[in-house]
Amino acid sequence: MSRQKELLCDAFAGMHVQVDRWLAELDRTPAFYFDSITQLRMDTWSKGRVTLVGDAGYCPGPAVGGSTSLAVVGAYVLAGELARADGDHERAFPAYERAMAGYVRSSREVALSAAKTLIPTSRLGVRGLVQGARLISALPAGPSRALLRLTTKSARLHNSVVVDDYPASTTASRRRAGLAGDAPGGLGEGTVTAS
Repeated sequence: MSRQKELLCDAFAGMHVQVDRWLAELDRTPAFYFDSITQLRMDTWSKGRVTLVGDAGYCPGPAVGGSTSLAVVGAYVLAGELARADGDHERAFPAYERAMAGYVRSSREVALSAAKTLIPTSRLGVRGLVQGARLISALPAGPSRALLRLTTKSARLHNSVVVDDYPASTTASRRRAGLAGDAPGGLGEGTVTAS
């Protein structure tokens, strides 16, 4: 932990009086967290009767946005593919991965681009981020929101996702897929059970 604190001081000392005050607190704080910004990548999200959804399988990375959208779309697609395969996970899981692959890939690309902006790697980059934030916050609310919408690739990506209109699942296929409940109808009915 002392090496991590040393790295922070080396990178940010002298940047600003306020930053120097924060760095001085490093040795006094009982709570210290230091981690890297990473992106999880796996060859497959499924093994046997288990598959991953959302951050567990394809998190684009912290601080860049999109994780919730990916998780919700992923859960919908997984449920839809299970319904389409009549609960047969051996057919549904690969179909789910194929259906999500392009969206996940695009989300990761946008996340890497956003990370370069949100997490600067130089003093000049930090100063630019601070000045940009000041400029945006000084604008009236309408133009400020419009400017942010124009520059947010992530929002455009997640707002333009298209998913299949899956068939309603049968009670038998919901039971095979691990869903409880006998209510008739489409996806989303019943409760996921843990066994």
